This record gives sequence, structure tokens and C-alpha cells, in this order.
Amino acid sequence: MPPVRFSSLLVAAACACVPVLADLPPITDAVGYNSWAYGDRPNQTYYSSSLVSPRFLINVWDKNATTAGSHIFMAPANPGQKASPMILSSKDLSLVYADPNWNGGTDTRMQFHDGDPYLTFWSGFDQKGHGTGGGVMLDPNYRMFKNLTTTGLVTGADSHDFTVTSDGGAIMNNYHEIYTDLTSIGGPVNGSLLDCAFQEVDVDTGEIRFTWKATDHFNLTESLADSYSDTAGGFDWFHMNAISKTAAGNYLISIRHLRTVALINGTDGSRIWQVGGVNNSFKDLSDGKATNFAFQHDARFTDDTESQITLFDNHAMHVTSPTAGCTQDCTRAVRIALDFDAMEVKLVSEFYHPQSVQAWAQGGYHLLPNGNALIGWGVVPAMTEFDAAGNVVMDVQIRPWNTTEGGGGPLYRVYKFDWVGQPLWQPSCAYVDGTAYVSWNGATEVASWVLYGGSSPLSMDQVAKVSKAGFETAIPTPDNVAFIRADALDANGNVLSSSNVVDTSSGDSVGSLIRP
Repeated sequence: MPPVRFSSLLVAAACACVPVLADLPPITDAVGYNSWAYGDRPNQTYYSSSLVSPRFLINVWDKNATTAGSHIFMAPANPGQKASPMILSSKDLSLVYADPNWNGGTDTRMQFHDGDPYLTFWSGFDQKGHGTGGGVMLDPNYRMFKNLTTTGLVTGADSHDFTVTSDGGAIMNNYHEIYTDLTSIGGPVNGSLLDCAFQEVDVDTGEIRFTWKATDHFNLTESLADSYSDTAGGFDWFHMNAISKTAAGNYLISIRHLRTVALINGTDGSRIWQVGGVNNSFKDLSDGKATNFAFQHDARFTDDTESQITLFDNHAMHVTSPTAGCTQDCTRAVRIALDFDAMEVKLVSEFYHPQSVQAWAQGGYHLLPNGNALIGWGVVPAMTEFDAAGNVVMDVQIRPWNTTEGGGGPLYRVYKFDWVGQPLWQPSCAYVDGTAYVSWNGATEVASWVLYGGSSPLSMDQVAKVSKAGFETAIPTPDNVAFIRADALDANGNVLSSSNVVDTSSGDSVGSLIRP
């Protein structure tokens, strides 16, 4: 922290805050938004940052009924910017953090390791339907703590899932090509198969704890995907997309192309049971609605009792119905209850999008602490929060509906958590046409901005104080200042950090922290 001039702090504390907003507001014009009046990928750009963030359409938003989590986590693609881990304010959907340099961001969320919070996500290289790379863990200062990947497998960690366990481990999905006998599914004796695996490693040491491969424990004939075809990179028969560890050390996995959620023995890798699919273990007490999910994603136990599962039921592998206005194979968010004594399963709840959609790929279900559910609709460019009774309390779009067939947002998964970010880099200040624009990528604790101006970088006095609102705040600047700088203040008036100094005659930055 640079030294603080106490006279400046006293003046700042005595000034009233004037709210100023540079960000564009969310859109409420659904007709215009969905007819591309705002483009096929509506977005927000900034003066003080090169970042690009989505500009959302608000269909429904009852702020009194949504949960209290401070931030929303996602990883959308934006024009001219690689897909990135992204954090938004849950109060106004303004950008808080993004970093496209990570080249990925899939499954961005907050997870805990040894009691400390981390921003976690996948970073790497996308391949068709999967990827190879690593699971990244950043601390609240956005410093890299770990970048983990698989060991002893042909490829690295896959993009679908990166889960930190409660006992100090991290689980990574994996896709790799093998050659094997495919005659049972209409292929050659030595054909190319895209196999799945997962691996748990110790976060601190990197030591392998457990490795599991699909073809060691499941039969090719269980696949309910498309018929066999000779595909570059291997026929995708399994397509695992979620893995989590139970209290007993077993693993719950979601297998899209088997339409199955299975519990895997954490010692020998055998299948303990499965719900759905060809070899379903449970009697369905809900007329098939608890087991007829198809091509699902993000299956998780709801709590430590491990008796209920939530999942995102895509219900389609390819487009068979329009979005919005789906009429068949429509997507839903599902919660089921399992009775392991009677080996019975029943539907607890199912939530359909209020405009009826078909997410033929991707998607996630985040069960929130108060019982609400935050759904990312995958290739359907929307996220929806339901209350426990199934009422829609928020529904937001990130692109027009008719981009769904081509891949939508996408919103692979969307989460909501309380997050405190304290970046070590400084805030950014820009000067355009008599106005200062200030932002601080990743900072969550800024309450207000104090603008200083003067005849030289070493002689500046306070000229304005404004409340922070949105990612970038605009501050009107007096004509008689040659140089400006902005200080970020927290809710108690403490200086958190200072921006670069800007020459108002040219708009150029003339240095970093120039303070007397």
C-alpha cells in the first residue's frame, strides 16, 4: 500500500458522495434483443479497461426473492475476447472480474481448500466437445495457487469439470483416444474410441490418489449416443461431464452418452449402482420422470446425506425443437430422491425454463443454500433462478434465443457465491473528453472513488468524490487540471489503492503510483 496523505483522507471523508455510472444498464426490450437490434452478442466495452462483458436482457428479476450471494460466476465468450473466467455483481450484473489471458474459464466457481476460498476454473485448449489443460486455483488476490493436471494419461485435464474435495484433493476429468475392438457397436476390430477417465490428486503435493477409466468398468453396448461412426479423435461413446467425491470416498459421475448417473467404488472402481440408462438400478416411483433424463450434465448430491441428486436434464443430444417455444425433448432442471434400502427413486422437483427451451448441450444446476436453484442453460443463452417452489425469481439472457442452435452464450455452468476479491494490481484510470473513467478489475470492496487533480503529478488535490457503481465509474473533471489520479476507498473511507496518473492533455498514462 503506498503512503497516504492524511490531509487528503480528511477532505475525502468530509465530502458527500455523488453517484455516477459509466456502465450501460441491462436491457429490458425483449423484442428488440431477440431480433438482434443490439447485435447477436450484446456487450459492454470500457474506457479504462480492454475487457468486454455481456449486456444482459432482463426477462424477470425479483431482487427481493433472489438469494443473497454477492457474486455470479460464469465463463461466457465475448466479441474479440477469448472465453474467460468471469465474476459479476449479483446486485446489478455489472462486471467485477475477467481475465481472457487464462484461455478458458470453464466451470468458474469458488471452492475451498484447507478452509480458504479460491477462484477455480479450467484453462487450456478446446477440442470438439472436450479439452485438454489444467484446473486453476487463484487466491482472493488472484495469484495462482495451483494449476493441476492429470499424470500418466495421454492428455491433460478436461474442460468439463474441476472439483476440489473436502479432504485436500482435486478431481479432474479426462478424454483420450484409444484403439480397441469396436465390433460390438458396429465398428472395426481395432477402431478409434474416445475414452473417458478421471483422476484425483493431492492438491498440495500433486500425488495421484486414484485413477479410473471408463472402458475398464462399462460396456460399449451401454452407450445411447448416436450410432457408431469413424470419427476423428475417436468415437465419443461415454462423455463424462461431472465427478464428485462422497464422504465414504466413492465417486458420483454423470455420463451423458449413457444417460446415466453412477456411483463408482473409490477402491476398485466398480459400479456400485446407477440411476438411468440401460442398467438402471432403481425402481422409478414417478412414472419414469426420475430416470428418463437424457444427455444430462452436472449431477451432484444435494448434501452430506447423499440421498438426493440434482442434475441438468438436456433431454436432447441434437436440435429437435426450437428455442424459445420448445415442443418436444425440452430441457429441465431435475431433483430426485433415492431410497437405497428399497432401491427406489422418485422425482422431487423439475424446473422448465419459463419460455420452454431445448439445451442440446452443456448446462448446470447450482443448488443454493436457501433451496433456490440457479440454472445455467448451456447452449441456450440464459440463466434462471427458481425458488424452492419453482417460481422464477430471475431470468436473464446473454444472447438472442435464435443463437442456441449455433452454441448460444454459452453458459456451461453458472454459480452464485459470496466472494471477496482484493487484487494486487492497481486500479485503472482513463481520461476522455473531460471525464475520468476508473475501474479496478477483480476488486469487490470498493465503495467510492476519490479523484485528485493538479498542475503536476506531484501536486494534486481532491477534486471529486463519487460512489462506485458498476464496473467503470465516470467522474466529470474540472478543466483546469493537467494531471489526474483516482483512489479507491472502502466503505469505511480507507484507501485501498491508487490508480495510474493520467495527463489530461493527451489522455496518456504518465506513470504508476506517483505519490508525494
